[in-house]
Amino acid sequence: MVCCAGEACRGDGRRVAFDFMNDPQTIASPQQPYACLWTPDAIAIDGKVDEKAWKRTSPITDFYVAGSTKRATSRTTARLLWSDTHLYFSAEMEDADVYGLHEGHDPPFGGDDVIELFVKPSRTDPFYWEFHVTPRGATRDYFYARRGAGPNERWIAYNSGMRAAVTVDGTLNRWEDRDAGWIAEVAIPWTAFERMGGRPKEGDAWTFMVARYDYSVHLEEGIELSASSILPKENFHLFEHYQDMGFIK
Repeated sequence: MVCCAGEACRGDGRRVAFDFMNDPQTIASPQQPYACLWTPDAIAIDGKVDEKAWKRTSPITDFYVAGSTKRATSRTTARLLWSDTHLYFSAEMEDADVYGLHEGHDPPFGGDDVIELFVKPSRTDPFYWEFHVTPRGATRDYFYARRGAGPNERWIAYNSGMRAAVTVDGTLNRWEDRDAGWIAEVAIPWTAFERMGGRPKEGDAWTFMVARYDYSVHLEEGIELSASSILPKENFHLFEHYQDMGFIK
């Protein structure tokens, strides 16, 4: 089934129309809008992604090497849900060499495998958010008032209240064997977005992108950066190319 501009395809194949916040610049991505489905049930953040609500969502499986149109070598399946209290995010990642050293919240960036979610409620307003999870369960969150207005250290002081859990199918930090992958499951409270409007309404549309750092001895270059959006450069902050996401009940 093909969805038209202003429509999102649900996991059950039905087409759903939604508003784009009366923003004439919203339809900028060549990708079809993603239907972020509402769930009345709380999601257990345990890194298993086994609730029925996840099964009803449309999986995001098209990931591209950053700065190109080449498909990523390591497969990723991401999903998003929303409730009255949270934005939920999950990612199931194929990874032959699962690697992560850091623990806790807001550890130093660099070196670990990472799954990232970027969220930008409006294409015209400058602010946006970034959320990280690593295979060791480390988390990071950033609120950017404006792109380029200072280094990451300026924006990491923000605390979203995010919760995350991870499961690893393999042996963490043992490059000599071959792993299957890892799963990240995240809950972000709507209070994280309060300073810029908070929870969306049914029919609202935001933009988003899922991105990934995959370090591996099994990759020719030793690292692969991939994203759910096609980016003209190896830069995950090019929000002009993020995908539209409609909030559906």
